[in-house]
Amino acid sequence: MWGIGSSRSRSSAELQDRGDPTGSVESRLDRSGAARLFLGILWLGFFAVNAVLTFVWAGAETIPYHLIWVSYAFLYGLVAYSRAVTWIVFWVITLVTGAPLIWHAATDQLEWAECSEIVLMGIIIALLIWHVNRHRAAQARLLTIQEEERRQANNREMAARFGAHEMRTRLTIARGFAELIEESSGDGCISADAQLILDELDKATALATNLLTLVRVHQTGAWVPVEIDALIESAVHRWRSTADREWSVRSAVGVVVGDAERLEVVLDCLLENAVKFTGAGDRIAVDARRDARAAVLTVSDAGAGMPEADLDRVFEIFQTGSAAGDRAGCGLGLSVVKAIVDARGGTVSVGSQEGAGTCFTLTLPIEPVYRDGVARPASGRPVPGTGQKSAWSPAVLEHS
Repeated sequence: MWGIGSSRSRSSAELQDRGDPTGSVESRLDRSGAARLFLGILWLGFFAVNAVLTFVWAGAETIPYHLIWVSYAFLYGLVAYSRAVTWIVFWVITLVTGAPLIWHAATDQLEWAECSEIVLMGIIIALLIWHVNRHRAAQARLLTIQEEERRQANNREMAARFGAHEMRTRLTIARGFAELIEESSGDGCISADAQLILDELDKATALATNLLTLVRVHQTGAWVPVEIDALIESAVHRWRSTADREWSVRSAVGVVVGDAERLEVVLDCLLENAVKFTGAGDRIAVDARRDARAAVLTVSDAGAGMPEADLDRVFEIFQTGSAAGDRAGCGLGLSVVKAIVDARGGTVSVGSQEGAGTCFTLTLPIEPVYRDGVARPASGRPVPGTGQKSAWSPAVLEHS
């Protein structure tokens, strides 16, 4: 299905790959320093002109006086200067703007009460500086926490990747030897034991795969045109050949641009759950349709169903139904379904009645359209996997 991903800190090469206009982090920093210097020089010129006017305009000096303070507040909000520079400039402004007020009051051109502006304006700007500094400090702490969480997430992902790879390698080796024992043994009891081992190895392999899928659920997969109807038919065909059920398939979604592998995982988890809780001859129905800007997929069965009390926690990781008995799995399949659907902006719900079956309903967002050989969502952002920049949502392929 669909993948999303973001990163705040990237290397220079990554920035270039993603179309960074500056080409490198260093050039961005250089440009930021040049902009800061330019703004500082521009403000100094503005400050000098208005400082002269506070002396010249006796009786109207409050206009350039307030313009100086307002421009300084505006500059400080735009550019983060050092603490020393900030307070040096603050006291210079206080002295330079306060001197003409005191001079005009001393020469009876201004009421002495007007000089209270010096203290009041200084307090206001000092409080503004304190507030901006606190806000910037909070942002810095937040970015530090985000960077640490990103690092830990990357470590967990690497551990899961290598752990799952090593586990599946050993499970494959063990499965090979178990198959060899089953085929070469003439003892029916040993063959039965070998088949039991093979079944458990298959379960362990599925568990490792599901754990890896949960870790990688937010990663962007391969974006290709996917014929949803054919993909559903293929998934059902795999399960139909192994489970004697009354199968029903109706699909009218068409072609979308997305991650076929993730959609297959969702279908397999839902179909496995339906097979597990039904018996021979029970009905399993898969229905998919397009509804406005969403694809709606339902997988229903006429199996054992679930108690109403289990519905609120059925998607929780490692949770199994209270009435599942020996059919209960490891509690990962439905968690994988919800994680994938949620990460792609969709919804998944379940309705069930004990003894009457269960129905899972998935709603997956789709944004049209596909024109001129390029897949684009309605927002205008090109779609991944089509040679264009990333967008999280799929695009419907329209055929003329």
